[in-house]
Amino acid sequence: MFLDRIHTWFNNPQGPQIFWLSGLGGTGKTAISHTVCEALHSKGHLGASFFFSRDEADHRSVAFIIPTIAFQLAAVNVAYRKRLVDVLREHPDAASHAQQYQITELLLEPLKKVPAFGPYLIVLDALDECDKERGTEGGDLVPLLLTELPRSGLAIKVLITSRPERSIQSVFKPANLPKSLHETAVLHEMDQPAIQEDIKSYLTHHLQEIQINREVQPPWPDWPGTVAFNELVLRAGMFFIFAATIVKTLADKLYSPRDRLQRLLGNTNKPSTGLYSQVDNLYLQILQSFVENRGDALELCERFQKIVGTIVVLQNPLSISALGELLEHDKDDIEGALTPLHSLLVISPGYNQPIRIFHPSFRDFLVVQNRCADPRFMISEEQVHSQLASCCLTIMLHHLKRNICNIREDVVLNSEIPDLQKRLQESVSPALSYACQHWGYHLSHSDVAGPQGELAKKMSDFASTKLLYWVEVLSLEQRFPLCVSNLLAVFSWCKNNIPNTYNMVYDAYRLVLDFHNAISISAIQVYNSALLFIPDCSILHAYKHELPMYTLKSPHTENWDASLLVLEGHTSTVNMISISPNGGRVASPSDDGYICIWDISNGSQVLRLAGHEGEIKSVGYSPDSAFLVSSGADNTVRLWEAVTGSSIFMFLGHNACVRVAIFSSNGDIIASGSDDKTLALWDVQETKQLALLTGHSAPVTCLLFSSDDSQIMSGSEDCTIRVWDVRSHDAIRVLQCADAVLSLALNSTTLFAGSKNGVITLRGAKHYEEISYLVDGEAAINSLSVLSRNGVDQLVSGSSDGIVRIWDLSGSESWIAKYRGHSGPVECIQSTSDGLYILSASVDRTVRLWDATMTGVQGSEEFVMVVQIPENIDHIVSGSTHGKIALWNTDDGSLVYEVNAHIGTVLSLSFSNDDKLIASSSVDQTICILNSGNGSIFGVLRGHTDEVYTAQFSADDTLLVSASPDAQVIIWDVATQTQKHSLIHNSGVGVASFSPDDKLLCSGTLDGEIHIWNVETGERVTILKGNPTPMPPILWALFSPDGVWLASWLEDESVKVWKVLGLNFEPWPVQDWRLDRRANNDGVIAAREGKTPARYEDLLPDDELHYLQEDGWITFPHTGKRVCWVPASRRQPWLRTLWESQKGIFATDSQAGNLTIVDLRSTIM
Repeated sequence: MFLDRIHTWFNNPQGPQIFWLSGLGGTGKTAISHTVCEALHSKGHLGASFFFSRDEADHRSVAFIIPTIAFQLAAVNVAYRKRLVDVLREHPDAASHAQQYQITELLLEPLKKVPAFGPYLIVLDALDECDKERGTEGGDLVPLLLTELPRSGLAIKVLITSRPERSIQSVFKPANLPKSLHETAVLHEMDQPAIQEDIKSYLTHHLQEIQINREVQPPWPDWPGTVAFNELVLRAGMFFIFAATIVKTLADKLYSPRDRLQRLLGNTNKPSTGLYSQVDNLYLQILQSFVENRGDALELCERFQKIVGTIVVLQNPLSISALGELLEHDKDDIEGALTPLHSLLVISPGYNQPIRIFHPSFRDFLVVQNRCADPRFMISEEQVHSQLASCCLTIMLHHLKRNICNIREDVVLNSEIPDLQKRLQESVSPALSYACQHWGYHLSHSDVAGPQGELAKKMSDFASTKLLYWVEVLSLEQRFPLCVSNLLAVFSWCKNNIPNTYNMVYDAYRLVLDFHNAISISAIQVYNSALLFIPDCSILHAYKHELPMYTLKSPHTENWDASLLVLEGHTSTVNMISISPNGGRVASPSDDGYICIWDISNGSQVLRLAGHEGEIKSVGYSPDSAFLVSSGADNTVRLWEAVTGSSIFMFLGHNACVRVAIFSSNGDIIASGSDDKTLALWDVQETKQLALLTGHSAPVTCLLFSSDDSQIMSGSEDCTIRVWDVRSHDAIRVLQCADAVLSLALNSTTLFAGSKNGVITLRGAKHYEEISYLVDGEAAINSLSVLSRNGVDQLVSGSSDGIVRIWDLSGSESWIAKYRGHSGPVECIQSTSDGLYILSASVDRTVRLWDATMTGVQGSEEFVMVVQIPENIDHIVSGSTHGKIALWNTDDGSLVYEVNAHIGTVLSLSFSNDDKLIASSSVDQTICILNSGNGSIFGVLRGHTDEVYTAQFSADDTLLVSASPDAQVIIWDVATQTQKHSLIHNSGVGVASFSPDDKLLCSGTLDGEIHIWNVETGERVTILKGNPTPMPPILWALFSPDGVWLASWLEDESVKVWKVLGLNFEPWPVQDWRLDRRANNDGVIAAREGKTPARYEDLLPDDELHYLQEDGWITFPHTGKRVCWVPASRRQPWLRTLWESQKGIFATDSQAGNLTIVDLRSTIM
């Protein structure tokens, strides 16, 4: 019946592409899936199948679904295989991306290029046994299939089977999902006679096979006989698993089929009640039969609980050998314990094949209360978890060690390790691998009422002696995310049982979170990077002996930064953030024209949405997390599917940049505010404009719906807040403010308004009367959010001074926390629903996650903006945001002296070539020259009318050149401290430097030009312009040490090179590198033009031996080979001035105020 319906559905090209077959456990869903697979495979129409199983991590992992389907489809279709190979060749890491990317890039797009593809069926069986992501089995898999598959036009259909879990039902039955997208059938709601006919057919077929194979007498149908056969069918009811278990029991060669059947049918047990009563009674009969009339029955049952209890609770199935190693139990005894259970377990010959449960209902029978009537066989999951936690910790304590796979120290990336899989198989046994993956899960589910002493000691020993080696193994196995999940899982257990060890577990959690980007691809970075840069914490003390050869010369910080995560990926200002109501995802729009979707649990980027033309100013999730709304400088409001990233609709109506767009709390209306001074209301379902509200006399900056959606409040640069009636579209209140209103927030009693002048105004939520003010400086309040935790409301603000503040609302009207870390204004802040975390977005291109429970001042008010290392490398000089110049000892990071040289941020530093003088430039429009020995002021140069970006000495130290946005480059006489030449440009200048012989000078402008000047006469020699025009700003330009080359680095990180031929400059190709080490096509151009490409080592001074990439890796500049990774808490990579390298000494700083000095000379010896 069901088979016919499924075949009819598959053969109907006009029907829905998804068939969802749901049913209670044991009703035959998997049997139907197998039958359908066999039938369509024989006809060449089976594309792929994935049979989920909670027994095995790889068979329940969301990440493996699409890659597995793609692999199987490629095996049956050669044309698709070729397309897939092309994709993987171009994107070898495609299988590690998010589901949306996998479905699009691995399946749909390659399949669309295959002529006459299909029809094919994809079978996804037992979806309920798949891991959950964001509360749903399979994560975004089903929503993606329901939306993307019908759009693709491909001849692919998908059969999905599952138990009727509520979370799965909600995916198939949302209000906005057309029923035509899928067909549904429910097994246990069908007529029982029809199901029993299928069971009769199944039993008839398999009992005949048993009768023939085992030569049972009398022959069929006299055996088993009509009465016995009908009794079996009756007892099976609607559960195929009953019939399948009967068949497996009678086929067991250890027993006589006749005797076995007679015992099962002659059972005198009191039947249990409930839906699964007959299945439970069958399981109980089988178990009782192997201890019946045995003198050692108690011992056998204890062995059963230990061994079968372990098999039932394991997160991955293990072989007899692995079980023996993990449990420290004799393998032969395990085999003996399992021998009578072949009808309940899947047991392959030998000791090295995994043991699996035949059906999940057997697990339920053993562990669910009141299912198993004989207490001798009942399994206490908590007790087994305790046992397994102890076993996991024991095996890790015995076998984990540094460099367990014996990998050469010069190999950095895991992908560079030769024969890694072979090394893992030889060094990490299946039992040890299992323990590394799941110890935290078992410990967190252990018996809280049981004795904890032994477990506590093992956990303490593991944390203090083996924890980093565990991280190493998971990185090598490409299972690094399990580090985070295991550590999070045991927080509560450790805090309650071993408080001292909890501190170390927390430190380890922060370590894997901070260094996720590095350790996930390079296991050795747990030592070479993490230990090097972490604070002075318990992990550092316990594992100091594992520090790398190169050393941190400056002191370790005392505490972890308040910023838990730094999300890097945008290339321009991040204007807003929105947290999905169902948790786990964060969206961020940027001036770079993209919306990034992040997994907040580990900081990975899930999706990257493009569609707006130009800057994107806002983004917001709908209340059900299904949609996103965005707005931007292209005057549009756009609606997106949140899961797939597909653009749904573009709302047109504004005639200027749309700064903000938000959903109402019921998701029916979108409101948008624009620089055109209007407010628009849009109907989401009808995708049409409801109203255009006018009244503001300046751009609308922020919007907020009331809690019941009856009103909407708009803030504007016209210094007013207008309150509008959503139904009538009338302005019912106009609230006058002292300055431009930039942000709004609301709780049950108060309306909060943040202004450009730094004042937060509190008004009554009902009558809007002014109550009080919150003030802390004059920085504009760009964003506000109400943080609620344990029933208490606090206010969070993000301001133009780069600080996130938490305000007390209980009456003190003062801030209780300040979080510093951003290097630019904070554009937006949001708090999570549990009140534990705050997210902030900034002009500095990052999104940060903060621990909202931390109070006081976090981070430094003053931080280093620029560092410089002299030729003798004995000292390091730094310039701060408060205008201070400081000299530090390289050996220990101690301060030698500090000078107040400027009023405002120091922008550049330069040593004279004899290291006797230091020149600094600043936002205060001056250049200060210091004697490096004692910090005394040699002179102050004034002449610029704007910030001075750079100041550099000539090779003979007699001249100094400075550059400024005031369009001047000034050449100064150092001895007389007077101007020699003022070189005028048509636009601001960002950089200038001398040629090695001091005859020429190059200057780079903010519109992408390089000007060449005669130093002696001050005359312009030539102007070098790149292609295309206009070019990005020149951030860096210099002559090579031999004067043969001129190189420039542009804001887009591209490199331009000219060969210097006297006073002529010929554009020249570069040898396949950019400063970010990404390859370019210049080598191809060089070959075509017959030119030998310029080499990296020819262009830069040979004493800059290390380079800090924007992604945080310190590399050898000539080769790009990685050395170690600097966490975001110790760098700001887009500010090139914040790090310096000289002869193996590396220095960097961050907005947290931590000067970092690393001696890397051991890496170049």
